[in-house]
Amino acid sequence: MQLILEFIEQNTAVFIIANAIMNIILILLFIIYSSITASLKDKYKKLVKGTSGKNIEGILVEHIEKVQAIHDDMNQYYRKLEIMDNRLSFCVQKVGVIRYNAFQDTGSDLSFSIAMLNANNDGIIITGIHGRTETMSYAKPIKDGKSNYSLSVEELQALDRAKANALDRIDIKTFRSNKEVG
Repeated sequence: MQLILEFIEQNTAVFIIANAIMNIILILLFIIYSSITASLKDKYKKLVKGTSGKNIEGILVEHIEKVQAIHDDMNQYYRKLEIMDNRLSFCVQKVGVIRYNAFQDTGSDLSFSIAMLNANNDGIIITGIHGRTETMSYAKPIKDGKSNYSLSVEELQALDRAKANALDRIDIKTFRSNKEVG
């Protein structure tokens, strides 16, 4: 034991310097650990903000359930949107109107042809011929942009206008499309 005490007395300065270096290293490690811990505490506080002291696992499970519910809702809305889009393709989407004077001896452009088509260019052409003593109206079916019946020049013009009047190619300006989504 005496030998150990003599060794310590002879090397006291070395032991003190080594101890000081070890203390400095420990202080540096403590500072690094404290900064990492503070950063993690801030992140944890942001994560649990608005919760009532739940543990992180409960928060994550609740968040996953909310995300899954939103995902299910979105899938349901997409299915409904597909149904509505399919129904919309059968609605009148394209309209072409021509007014004209069918007979030279009558006054103004009281005769008309109206082509009404859906997205597949199926629909009807309604024509009204105004004469001096009578007015006649008739309709002709349209399938794929063509009719099995012969079409007058005015009916062809109305049909061409309707085909060119697709909603997808028109810049629709309504109060709803000008609102910003927030």
